[in-house]
Amino acid sequence: MRDIIVCSVSKSYNDLVNYFTGHWVKALKKIPDVHVKEVYVDEIHELDKEFMEMIQGGNCSMLCYNNFGLLLLDASVNLWEMYGVDVYDFLLDHPRNYDDSLENPINTLHVICLDQNHVDFVKRFYPKVKEVIYLPDSGVKEGDIIKPFHERSMDVLYCGNCQEVHEYLMKVDYLPNNGMDMYEAAIGMLIEDPDLSAEEAVERYLKENELKSDNEMLYDLLVTKHVSRYIEDIVRREYKLMIMHALDMAGISVDVYGTGWVDEEKPFSDNIRIHNRVSPYECHKLVGDAKIDLSIMPWFKKGSSEKPFAGMMNGAVCVSDTSTYLEENYMDGIDIMLFDLNHIEKAVQDIMWLLSNPKEAEIIAMNGHHHVMEHDGTEARIKQLLEIMRKDQQY
Repeated sequence: MRDIIVCSVSKSYNDLVNYFTGHWVKALKKIPDVHVKEVYVDEIHELDKEFMEMIQGGNCSMLCYNNFGLLLLDASVNLWEMYGVDVYDFLLDHPRNYDDSLENPINTLHVICLDQNHVDFVKRFYPKVKEVIYLPDSGVKEGDIIKPFHERSMDVLYCGNCQEVHEYLMKVDYLPNNGMDMYEAAIGMLIEDPDLSAEEAVERYLKENELKSDNEMLYDLLVTKHVSRYIEDIVRREYKLMIMHALDMAGISVDVYGTGWVDEEKPFSDNIRIHNRVSPYECHKLVGDAKIDLSIMPWFKKGSSEKPFAGMMNGAVCVSDTSTYLEENYMDGIDIMLFDLNHIEKAVQDIMWLLSNPKEAEIIAMNGHHHVMEHDGTEARIKQLLEIMRKDQQY
């Protein structure tokens, strides 16, 4: 019997983490040889008997998102280190955001990244981390009944925020023009070639201009000064607005749930219906009533967020920007519809075709649903993770 503690937080503290860890727990409880306990670290007042017996038993692992529970202490000593409990920490976004825990990590930390580029980043800048694992995120299914394509009330759904406009960029006084030339060049590179990571663009700029580009300088730029985050935010906003305007111009109705979508320079028509942000649970319920779930991923070029999988899990046709993981594991036009960010017109054409051909769209939706349930749903990903844990135990 393997003991697994899932560290989470209450819904009021972080509804996203609460929602997805809750589905982890459901999946783990279906596995016969696993005993699971969920702990809300924002509500812990004292460690109960069951918790202490599990971490002292010698066969316990901890699973969390985004460091929640990573720093549980007893008399200023990290509990996981004290009892030799391996911690598997899924980082939902870029590892540069978790510098505090990665630079001098606990000695039982296994970091799980959703993108191979993120794995490479951790290995390069945080060599003290015990193990770095690549696993894409996984999808969640809400409800038992999949509504047929023609019965769904929304043509196209997008759940997610649009990046806000940056009024200020971090200055870099040791680069030409206080770093503004770097920002302009890197943004241009990503617009020209959206398969690049922001880190690759920054490093290319430095090398092309014969500027110092060792790890120390790159760490300062990418982690301390967050320049790649600024670059990603600017480019992601531009692409999201470009996609939404292209759909608007084509007369396609899109229901958008999220913040940041006001475009003062070029307002949307009534085709683009912007609603307030909804909870993760409500978002997944909406997907179950959408014919097409539009996925515009975070800047994951060699992995995947949960977004494409959520659409397919809940019976919609997923139309997504591409990544190497999606290209290698799904078939464009068979179980998913993929487009490159520099060919947005394909997304528009695919969506128009899907809406005009509901029978064919239904087949693609069901192909995607069956594929993702087997390979990229929460239960499938948990089984993969348990296999990794078992292998780690053997060493």
